[in-house]
Amino acid sequence: MESKEKIVSCLNILKRLPPTQIQKNAAALASLIPDYAEELYQKIDKPLDIGQDEKGNQFIQSEFNRDGDSFRSYLTNSYYPAIDDAVYPSEALRKLEIKANAVFDEYRRLYYEGGLSSCYFWDKEDGGFATAWLIRKNVEKSKGIEDGSWSSINVIDIKTDGKSKWTYKITTSVVLEMNIIENQDVGKFNITGTLTKQKEESFEAPAGNKDLDLFHIMKIGTLVEDVESYLRSQLDSVYFGKTKDIVFQTRFSEGQKHFLQQRQELAGEFKQKYG
Repeated sequence: MESKEKIVSCLNILKRLPPTQIQKNAAALASLIPDYAEELYQKIDKPLDIGQDEKGNQFIQSEFNRDGDSFRSYLTNSYYPAIDDAVYPSEALRKLEIKANAVFDEYRRLYYEGGLSSCYFWDKEDGGFATAWLIRKNVEKSKGIEDGSWSSINVIDIKTDGKSKWTYKITTSVVLEMNIIENQDVGKFNITGTLTKQKEESFEAPAGNKDLDLFHIMKIGTLVEDVESYLRSQLDSVYFGKTKDIVFQTRFSEGQKHFLQQRQELAGEFKQKYG
């Protein structure tokens, strides 16, 4: 079986398993195909994890800042736990990474009113580069909700025609997970959903390619804002709307059964009394 077939088979298996156990199941499947484990992990959308450096500063852990079992922090540019021969962005990209994190963290503060964001850049063999802008916000306990999380995974591939034209291809996935407070009526209940959207746009850089860092940050930020806004709308209208329909249909079905049962019981009592 070729590598692509193995990956597809694993992804099909994961679709049929509980979303709440995706990390455990993904690790189990990866152990069966160790040569393709890295590729498998990159294709799985799961809630983002959080790590911290030696000073206690938090950063998001993902497949885009992982090397083996270690994760690079955008704050220190170091891996935790420390490893030898790790992969780092070039000096120019590291400078862009620092600037981007400062700007995108403000976006996170304004749009999410909390949470944590991390942005990572890496060089590509074709001369371009790529970035992953990651945002995680925990869902606080509220009426009917025990806990949960919102993970936004934005991966942008960036390349140039060698002159002044830059093309940005973005793939954004939103992973939402909520645990409903357990009670006698509904028992233990979990809502998990994932939505993904891709978009590609090209732009002309400023004359003389001046201040390219600012140019890239602005274009990346605009693309992420547009795609995230679309996915939020889809989650609200499609996913939650469908969930409400299912709950309503279930309640209607149960109510109808109860009504028919009561009618049969009353008919039986009437027959016994009046023959």
